[in-house]
Amino acid sequence: MAVVVFGSANVDVSVDVDSLPKLGETKNGSDYHIGPGGKGLNQAVAASRLSKAPVKFIGAVGADHFGSLVESELSALGVGTSGIRRDSQSPTGMALIHVDSDGNNSITVSGGANLSWTSPQISELTFDGTVVGLCQLETPLDVTVEVMKKISESGGLTILDPAPIPKDDLEHVFPVVDILTPNQHEAERLLNHKIKGSEDAIQGAIALVKRGGFKAVILTMGEQGVAYSEDGVKGEWLPAFDVTVVDTVAAGDCFNGALAAAMVHGASFRDSILFAMAAAALSVTRPGASSSIPSLPEVQDFLAALR
Repeated sequence: MAVVVFGSANVDVSVDVDSLPKLGETKNGSDYHIGPGGKGLNQAVAASRLSKAPVKFIGAVGADHFGSLVESELSALGVGTSGIRRDSQSPTGMALIHVDSDGNNSITVSGGANLSWTSPQISELTFDGTVVGLCQLETPLDVTVEVMKKISESGGLTILDPAPIPKDDLEHVFPVVDILTPNQHEAERLLNHKIKGSEDAIQGAIALVKRGGFKAVILTMGEQGVAYSEDGVKGEWLPAFDVTVVDTVAAGDCFNGALAAAMVHGASFRDSILFAMAAAALSVTRPGASSSIPSLPEVQDFLAALR
């Protein structure tokens, strides 16, 4: 497969509310919506919808109804599912999501089968033909590192979305990562200082490249924009596209999947980032997680209209 995504697969239960609940508060919300989610799954869907290259998802689900739902939804979306493992001891992961009237969200995740991976199971996986491999941190860290190592040994480029950022140090992960894509919060944790604007973000991307020995770092700043550095010497700021935000759930996942999709087709690094930014911008104008991800023609038309 040209793009391989290893990571989490959940079923999302989402409710719209006027404002996010405070401690001890009960809120009335909309009718709930159930659909596939999880960072790994969302990124695989994005890569598939935004690329003409084959995309394979490797993840674990429970031997339950929700696991069947995840597999069938991915298959319908054209994502390769031969890497999905059904775990008989754990339920399919679940995310409980509140989305307020400004598009902000609050999410609680129960990892379930996503946390059931072991090193022997990883050793059985093969990554021959992988051009770009994409991982996140909703699976056990040690097995995620093993996956990225196997992708690298197969000649693939590794991209790590360091979310959710763990309490433990990530230094031992860096040698198997080619491109790191932290958001502002994650970058602040890694750098141990606040990032207050575009110049701080540029300097943060440069510092992270030097610190981790990465090929590149892309530091996303939400509605502000994106800073990146390829060499740790210079960096660039790309302002965000101006859109009306409806729901920010999975915007980061859309960005990462779109980045992999652009890079597998040989786009320049800067153009790949702009493509990913456009895809993420379109995704926040729609409700839902994987359902909010735009198609390739939509992103192409969006970028063409800006030229």
